[in-house]
Amino acid sequence: MYPILPDDLASDIQQFVRSDFARQYFSTHTTGFLFRRRVPVEQMMAWQKAPLTSPLLNLARPLHKDAVKIFKVIQRLMGDREREGRPNRLPPPPPLPPSSDGAQSSTLNALNASTSSLGGGALGLLEEERWLLGEGLTHGELRDEIYCQLLKQLTGNPTTESVFKGWQLLCVLLITFPPSKNFESYLRGFLQQRTAQQEGRVDVMAKYCLKRLSVVAKKGPRGKPPSVAEIETAADAAFNPSTFGEPLDAIFRLQERTYPHQKTPIVLPFLADGILALGGTKAEGIFRVPGDGDAVAELKLRIDKGYYTLAGVDDPHVLASLLKLWLRELCDPLVPDELYNECVARADDPAACVAVVERLPTINRRVVLFVVSFLQLFLDARAQAATKMTSANLALVMAPNLLRCGSESMAVVFTNAQYEQMFVHNLLLHLKCDAVDPDYVPQHGLGAVSTAAPPRTSRSRSRRMHG
Repeated sequence: MYPILPDDLASDIQQFVRSDFARQYFSTHTTGFLFRRRVPVEQMMAWQKAPLTSPLLNLARPLHKDAVKIFKVIQRLMGDREREGRPNRLPPPPPLPPSSDGAQSSTLNALNASTSSLGGGALGLLEEERWLLGEGLTHGELRDEIYCQLLKQLTGNPTTESVFKGWQLLCVLLITFPPSKNFESYLRGFLQQRTAQQEGRVDVMAKYCLKRLSVVAKKGPRGKPPSVAEIETAADAAFNPSTFGEPLDAIFRLQERTYPHQKTPIVLPFLADGILALGGTKAEGIFRVPGDGDAVAELKLRIDKGYYTLAGVDDPHVLASLLKLWLRELCDPLVPDELYNECVARADDPAACVAVVERLPTINRRVVLFVVSFLQLFLDARAQAATKMTSANLALVMAPNLLRCGSESMAVVFTNAQYEQMFVHNLLLHLKCDAVDPDYVPQHGLGAVSTAAPPRTSRSRSRRMHG
């Protein structure tokens, strides 16, 4: 079960063996029938074909059975283990409460719709993957165990295809839940060591995972497991960048060929004009009332595939929720960290608030101008009467999407929230969006994109289609 490791592989994981995490959290494994010998961590953290008989980490006894089962699922997902007959459908664990705008809800409708072309074997594996993700969400103690088992199977793995599928699974884990702070530093080191490994395109996935690790460490776990469609999108995201959760410049580069003259990410006018087309200026609670979570997630996936169409969407709240989600999930905040404190400190000074916008990087500034000018359409007296959303209400719900407090202190976050709202409120009332950037004047109501752009095709290899 635990073979002798080559010297180069053994040295590759010495960093982990010497870490405080390994000494404190690893369980003791033994081998042999008559003379029980302790298995070194170096061997425990190397790929193996055989199943585990106990967890890698010290876990509560009731979780041991789940940990062993999780390892078998990881082996099947990576193609290292045959499936044991046709598995029963694995239901997700009970969902945690969703976020206020429903953005964390995943889609069972999209799940069923998006898998109609999958074979039973592939669908069964994806269902097992959802079960694994659900276990990590339900039992926080299992998260490090799951990451640890996956890194083990990526260390010294002799099969290129298995390694590729393992990295795809890691991409999915990193949109679902973070490792603990104790394990995060080792995972980061593991990823950094592999950013130069070009074989099997590991370098591309390692660099992508490094970015996702930073994001998920700040955001924390999802409310419930991603849908099958979301899993498939996340698995290939290193090669097919998302419109969501990426740096602004990367999103801009992604659309340059299709929309060469667009000065803001195309998703903004698509969603904004869609909100207007669906009567958003007359919708009570617009930007406050969440859209249906399933519909939000389904439209998000559609956009990520390059289809900018409102077909089947008739609720402006869905688009408003997705607009907030896009802003909130940007890899870097719209207002850079170096300007955040000034926003808070000068929030009561309208001129200072406007001056901050003028100093933003070009793409950031144009996004702010677009969003603020769009929100200003809702300040019309008739719109306010219909939506019951005043300028103060809009500032309250939009501030967390435009400004991002980097402090880990809840007291600081809570205190700063009122100043963030004041800053956004001053922009809504005083920012003249057509007079800030001589090369860009935001326009609205020109019509949402009605024809779908050519969908982006995956450049990665076909994913786990073997039963």
